[in-house]
Amino acid sequence: MFGVDKYNLISIAPSVAVIAVCVALVFVGIGVLKKVIAQDAEKAAASDAK
Repeated sequence: MFGVDKYNLISIAPSVAVIAVCVALVFVGIGVLKKVIAQDAEKAAASDAK
């Protein structure tokens, strides 16, 4: 009764793909944010050293 058939997969696959892309974007965003924070910290340390 709860088997996966072709029509079930057609409606589930796009939803799973959207969720996977959202999760991937979160991890990419975290990585970018860490890089930007590190660059900002370097700039702040350089301006404090002057």
